[in-house]
This record gives sequence, structure tokens and C-alpha cells, in this order.
Amino acid sequence: MKNFILILLLGIHPGTLLAQPKNYSVGPAMGDNSTTAELASFEIAEGYDVSLFASEQNGIANPIVMRWGPKGRLWVLCSLVYPQAISSEAPRDKIFILEDFDHDGKVDKSVVFADGLDMPTGFALGDGGVYLGQGQDLLFLEDTNGDDQVDKREVVLSGFGTGDTHQNINSLTWSPGGELLFCQGLHNFSRVETPWGIVRMDEHGVWRLRPRRMQLHAFRGCSGQNPWGLSHGHWGEPFAKSNGNAVSELLPVMVHTENRHNPLDIGGTRIKSMICEIIDSPALPDDLQGNIVIAGYFAHLVDRLRITPDGAGHRGELLDPLWTTDHQSFRPVDIQTGPDGALYVADWYNPIIGHYQASLRHPDRDKTHGRIWRLTAKGKRAIRAPNYHAMPTRQLLEALSGATLKERERLRIILSDRYADSEGRAKIQKELTNWISSFDPLDPSLERQIFEAVCLHEWFEIVNIELLERLLRASEPLARSYATRVVGRWHDRLQKPLEYLQNSVTDPHPRVRLEAVVAASQLQSTEAMETAVLILNSPTDRFLEAALRQCAHALQRWWLTSLKEGQLAIEDTQHLAFLLSQTSGQDAASIARNLLEDPILKPTSPAFPVLATILATQGSVGDLDWLVTKAHDDPKHSIPVLSAMRESAAIRELKPGNPSLNSLLATAVTGGNDKQKIHAIRLIGQWRILELREPVSKIILDSQSSLEVRIAALRAISDFPKIAEDRLEDLSRLSTVAGDIRIRHAALDALTALNPDRAAQIAVTALTAAGPNNSVEPYLIPFLTRVDGDLALASILQRTELSSDLRARIRGALGAAGLHSTDLGKVLNTSYSETSPAIGLPAFSQEWIDSLAAEVRKGGDSERGSK
Repeated sequence: MKNFILILLLGIHPGTLLAQPKNYSVGPAMGDNSTTAELASFEIAEGYDVSLFASEQNGIANPIVMRWGPKGRLWVLCSLVYPQAISSEAPRDKIFILEDFDHDGKVDKSVVFADGLDMPTGFALGDGGVYLGQGQDLLFLEDTNGDDQVDKREVVLSGFGTGDTHQNINSLTWSPGGELLFCQGLHNFSRVETPWGIVRMDEHGVWRLRPRRMQLHAFRGCSGQNPWGLSHGHWGEPFAKSNGNAVSELLPVMVHTENRHNPLDIGGTRIKSMICEIIDSPALPDDLQGNIVIAGYFAHLVDRLRITPDGAGHRGELLDPLWTTDHQSFRPVDIQTGPDGALYVADWYNPIIGHYQASLRHPDRDKTHGRIWRLTAKGKRAIRAPNYHAMPTRQLLEALSGATLKERERLRIILSDRYADSEGRAKIQKELTNWISSFDPLDPSLERQIFEAVCLHEWFEIVNIELLERLLRASEPLARSYATRVVGRWHDRLQKPLEYLQNSVTDPHPRVRLEAVVAASQLQSTEAMETAVLILNSPTDRFLEAALRQCAHALQRWWLTSLKEGQLAIEDTQHLAFLLSQTSGQDAASIARNLLEDPILKPTSPAFPVLATILATQGSVGDLDWLVTKAHDDPKHSIPVLSAMRESAAIRELKPGNPSLNSLLATAVTGGNDKQKIHAIRLIGQWRILELREPVSKIILDSQSSLEVRIAALRAISDFPKIAEDRLEDLSRLSTVAGDIRIRHAALDALTALNPDRAAQIAVTALTAAGPNNSVEPYLIPFLTRVDGDLALASILQRTELSSDLRARIRGALGAAGLHSTDLGKVLNTSYSETSPAIGLPAFSQEWIDSLAAEVRKGGDSERGSK
């Protein structure tokens, strides 16, 4: 069992050697790389079939991105260079065009559209060519003579970060209005020159390009550290997929500001994954419609989430996967709905997925295989898509309102290709005008038709105010919300954008109000902020509040200047408090104090604690003194003021000099309610007010005080450098005999800070008496979070006989908490060597490893290890 403890020390789950579960990231090369063997390994959800569409036999090796083209052909980007180029070899990545002539679900023809590419990570079809993300560049590839081979390559934009190959710009996706969205990852720092100026994005986020205006926006954060996957719902609702487990609501953070907001995750998978394809296909079952299907590249599966509305945003519920496998090389990295309604899954096919877990030159990194799988529903016939590419424009327009999500996207791309030249804008405008004039006001799909018409106007940058106003008046809330988004996009070409937004910001539907805030952030004016903040007059949620925070940051230059000049037309103090909470500095503190000094503001107002916190955390000592006087003179102000001062004490060493401070705190400790007592007690400790230490010390023994108050007192006592011997005795006694275990743990924590040797004796006694259901962490963590605390604990443990089980439990608890101590390690495991590295690992021995594995297989318990 001695060796078993070292397994825990090394962070190895006992079941790893017992049951030999797969290493998701790195595995051995497969003995049989055939498509037959891989297909046989799939476990498919009931009611579905999977078949092979294309493979390395068609040239498809290491596919990473797919897009269906306007002619119903599948374009596939393959990267053999990834993850690291070989300097002596020319780039050899390719884009293939795959075609299924007879519609039997198998590729009949494969041609290379572009060769010699250098580790590109994403592409999108449109505007008569291919937008390609490759390293620092966004390129445009064009076939000018119709032979399905690229003839012209040009740089659209340059300066995107290249800090890590799998974090370069990726997931190029069209919005319904012809905006090209794409992602970048954590270690990339971009400086992109555009006609509108240099656009910056540090670390991860999402880009938005409006190609016909060359207008680029950067949205920081958005979803995980390395977002890889974007999609839009039926009314343009944007979603982002991290390469971790999260799916995120994208809209609230689509505000152009340097301020990074945490992603608004709405659901996720159990383990790392990518891509978020929204299902809309009559060839698939009803219960799959509207689900987000996700490529589980890490765990070898295809997952799905059910998406439902949640206030202004959505929530995702993880459902059973569509298919799973134990095949180490199955790596789904992209999912696309085909023209036939089936799901197509790009399988990168590789036993190794990680950058850091195996050498970039590891010989098992597969460079020769790749598959495209096709998932269909039993009992459902494949769709025979019309030949949209050959249709006249009017028929394409009329097909839009009844088409599926992916069909609508392809129809828009066909139109963007058809009218991509310099005269195209005028031609499509005429077609759109004729089409709109034919709309039947009694048609039940009228609002969908208007929506599609607005989207096409956006795509070609044609402003149509009459059409926009019709959509703003729609009965469908999501139609109104999209129209509100368009107001933001067209604001510089509209005469009264604020008037539209003032209506939307008070709309009864929260999604419309959310779009109004995001749209207002683009107007760059004080009036826009005055409009956006009106959402606080209606119920809010995390999506609305996030958007308003980002809007406040984006427009701060305008509204803060107006506020300081007395020109901001916001009278509601709660609204002002919200805005001030998004800024910092003496200006914010000064304004907050002015508002707090207004006798109209009541201490019960929701704005009061916000303003008090701004003043306490950003103001001067004089401001803190003013708050003390405010609370001392009127007890109604006590709770928000004490709470605000606690926040200040936590982030800076600034203590009030007001002589009334001790009186205020003493009154709260002896006569206040529990909230007042807790705030005051913690401040006494944080500011080490010796004159009030004794009243706090008495509370720790006061059984009439609430549990929360006593714990606050114990924590406050530990903030003092030393206390009287009799109080140390009190802490020792409470650590061992207090009736409530939470008091015992808090007392031990305080004692560890004041006298670690005495605390260690008590902790070891408790550890040796701990039963199998008793947690050991509370007797360990206090020592690992204090200087030399682990040394004190190790000294007592050295003189104590510990069972093998207890040693294992202690080691496991430290590992789970992410804590390490060489001193404790030496005590807990006798196989430590003084000449080993600092972490205490023994020298490598294959014989010892084999012996260790045999012992674990014989006596290991995976269920015990999982606990």
C-alpha cells in the first residue's frame, strides 16, 4: 500500500492502472486504420444510421473545416502541416471540392481547388470566392475562369495574431445580414489595419467583418479561451462554442469595447468539444430540430443540446449523444447540414489531439487519413435540393421564406456570388424592390419575408428605411429584435436611430430590449447611453445586465464627460449608480459623493449601496471619513456603509481617520443586527483595531450569538498578530469540543494563524481520529495557506503513527486542493529521496513501475479512488 500512496502523490487515479481507461488526448496509433474498422466501432443513437461519404481515398486527410457550396458540393479544408510546419518542406495544405453526382450519399468526384496553403484554420464561401483564414491574414481566393481551381489570391486584411496554431482565426461564419464572423484564441494578439483605423484584439474573442464597407469589430472574450464554432438561429440569434465544454450566448458581448466580459455560458458538454450546428432539416427527426449538435473531438463523440429561451437569452440542456465510440482516432471537428438534410461530420482522424501532451513531431500524429461521415435518420427520405444555382433571382428570393436555416444561408451566398461585381448592388436592388412589391399583406409568412428582405439589404449595404420600419412593427418579437439590431448597423445612415431604439428599449419582450442596448453601443453618443439605461425600468437578467455593462464601457467617453459637465439627462439615481459602477477613479467617487449627499436619496434606495461602494473603493480617506459620519449619525445607513468599507478594506490599505469609527463599529458589534455585526467584526480584524479586539474575542464563546457572527469573530481574531494566552486557550478548546463542527473548523483556522504549533497538535489528533466519512481537508488547508504552516504540521505528523489509509487520504486531499508541500511529502511517503527533485519524485525505475502496476491491479479500488 506504500506504493499506492505514491500513485495519489503523482496524481494518478487508481483506476487508471486498474481499468486502463483511454487517454483522450494521446493514444497509440490504431492497428487497423480502415474505414470499415472505424465504422464498426460506432455506437449510434437509436433511429439513426452513419455511412461513409468521403475518406483519404478521395484525398481527404486531416480535414478540419467543411462548407457546402452554392452548387450543392462540399468544400473541405485539409491541413497536413498542422500543428507545426517543417521548415524544409513547402506548405501543402489544400481545399477540396467534393461532389456526389448520383445522390447516393457517397462522393463521386474530388478536385483540388487550392493547394500550397500554409496551415489555414477556417474558410467561408461567398462574394464569388473563398474567404480564408491563414496565419496573420484573411485572404480571398477566386476562381476566375470556372475550372474549379483558384486563379487569384489577395489579402483582405492582415495583422491577426499567430500565437498558437490552433488559436488562429477560425470558424468563418456568415450572419444572416452578410457579416463575416470568426474567432481567435487566447495567445493571439491582433493589430489589424482597416480603412477605419487599426482594430485591436488581445487574446480570445470574436471578430465581425462587414466586407462591403471593410468595417471590422472586435469583441473580447465571448466563449472560452479558444472559441471554435459560431452559429445563428432562425431570427439571427448568435451563439459561440468554446473549445472547452461551453456554449455561450454571443449577443450581449457583441459590443465594441476594450473591456472584457466573462462569457455568458448557457450550457455545455461533459468534456472538451467544438462547433455548434443548429439543426433544421425535414430529413431528421422532430426531436432533433432546434438542437445544437456539437463535435466532441476530445471524447470521440457527437453531442447535442436542447436550446430553449431563457429571459433575454437561452439555456441549453445536454441530451444523450448522437453517437459515441472508443476508437482513439475518431476526432469530429466540424459538423454541417447538407443539402440532402443529412448531417455531415468531418473526422480529423488522429490518435493524438493535444499540443502539449505529445511532441509536435510525434510519429503517431496521423498525416494520411481523414473521413467525412454522413448521419441520416431511419425512415426519413433524403431531400433532393433544387438546383438553386441555376434558378433566376426572383425564384431564389421567393424560396427564402420557406427554406431551412442552411438553405437560406446558401441562397444568400448564391445571391452574393451572382451580384459580387461593381454593378451588382444596383442590379440586386432592383430585384429586391420588385420582389418586395409583390408581398401579400395576408400571407402568414409575411414577417419572415420582410426579415429575409432586410437581411439581403444588409448584405449588399442597401439601406431601406420603409422595410426596416415594417420589421420594427412586426408581431413576432424576434423579428422586432432583429430589426433593432439593424438600427445599430445602419445608425450612421438613418435620420432617427435613437427614436427607433427608444421604442425598442421599452419593448415588452426582453430580447428586443437586449438588442436595443447592443445597438445603442454603436451610436457613440451621450444620448445613446441615456436611451440604453432605460432597460433598468423593466425586469433585467444576466444577459441584459451584461450588455448594459459593456455599453457603459463602450460609451463612457461620452456619458462620463456629460455627467461631469452636468449635461447627462439621467435623473434616476439608480441608473446613475449603475453607470458609475462601471467606471473608476476620483471622478466616479466625486460624483458618487454628490449623489449621496442629496437628501432625496434614501438609505433604502437600491442606488445607495452601489454609490457607497463606489465612494468607499475609489474615494479618499476623507470620503471614508464622510461615510463613517453618515452611518454614525443615522443608523439606517449603517449596513450599506459598513458593507462598502469592507469591500474597500479587501482591495486597498486605506483606513478612515474619523474618530467616530470605533464608536460606529462598537455600536454595530454590541447592538446591531447580524449583518451589521458581521461587517463591523470583519472590519475590526481587517483594520486590526486593538481597542475593539476584546469585544470581538468575547463573541467567539457567546453561544447566544448566531453561527455566522461567531465565525466572523473567529476570522477577525486571526487577523491580529497575537492575542492573550487565555484567548489562545479558548481557541484550542473550541477547536476540539465546540458543538458545531463549523465552529471547530473556524477556530482551528484562527489558531493556525496565531499559533501553528498548537494548532498542528489539535489537527493531527483530529486526523488520526477521523472516520472514513469525515473530511480531512479542514485539518490540512489552514496549514498550507500560511507561511511555515506546513512545517508545523509536518513536525507533529513526523512523530505520529499514521495508517496507510490516512496517508492516502491526506495526500489525496492535498492533491484535490491543488496544494503541495515538500515537507509534508517527506513525512507522508517514505520513498521520497533527499536527492530527488524539489517535488520529491523518486528516480525512474521501470522495474518499480511494473511492480507498482501489479500491486494496483491486485488491490486497487477504482470506486474508492474516485472519491
